[in-house]
Amino acid sequence: MNNSTFKNRLQIFEYTLSTSEKKIANYVLNHVESVPFESISDLSTKIGTSPSTITRFCRKLDYRSYVEFQTLLKTESIKVTDYDNIAEKMIGYYQLTLTFSKSIFQKESPEVLVNDIENSNKIVILGIGSSGLTATEFSLRLNRMGINSIAVTDSYTMFAQSVLLNSKDLIIALSNSGETPEIIKSCKEAKKNNVKVAALTKKFNSSISETADIIFYTSDSDILDDDNFYNDQLSFLFFIDVITYHLLKNKKYKENYKKVLNVWKEK
Repeated sequence: MNNSTFKNRLQIFEYTLSTSEKKIANYVLNHVESVPFESISDLSTKIGTSPSTITRFCRKLDYRSYVEFQTLLKTESIKVTDYDNIAEKMIGYYQLTLTFSKSIFQKESPEVLVNDIENSNKIVILGIGSSGLTATEFSLRLNRMGINSIAVTDSYTMFAQSVLLNSKDLIIALSNSGETPEIIKSCKEAKKNNVKVAALTKKFNSSISETADIIFYTSDSDILDDDNFYNDQLSFLFFIDVITYHLLKNKKYKENYKKVLNVWKEK
């Protein structure tokens, strides 16, 4: 129900709310601009209820969590805000996208993927279309650290690579929908050789989750409900920024990265 407003959800689910939960609803309606910036404990104190009651309230309105409730409530405020210019609106959209991404991808610790990257002989990053551009960027970063990595962005090479990998290798599959046929097929082929598969997607319970050993989720630009905003890679880039930062804590990777940058500077 990501495209439904808070008022829409209230209309649909109001009959399920308890007296305490209706009290929360009334408070939110009267403080729409401030609630998205309140911690759950502060909000519960102001309303005179408990954090668990607020969590239950959010779930009854079909929000996955309090953080998602806050994030989507912010987007509703953005639609009615009179921005001075489009650039300011974009900044607002970026902030919401990144905040929501952080709240959902950390359900699985990024350090798990960092550990897999550090312990794999070869990393193959799959992506098609715009995700292919992100896959290429990710691979370039790993290469600069001295990590054996390749980005594969066409279906034929994906299939060829998938059957040649082994249990010491790692696939990182990028798919907005989690349903990209070429990527799903390549991952399934690789699994026959016991290759570990990590996936990054925006859709919960998609086909790729059935194949991946570890899966990370990021926010979808659909939550902003603005047809003029189109950036389906921002949350993916945020994720690889986090992974890059973790990897560069490793002294060897940091030194390799600096060596590569110095070579380019000398040119």
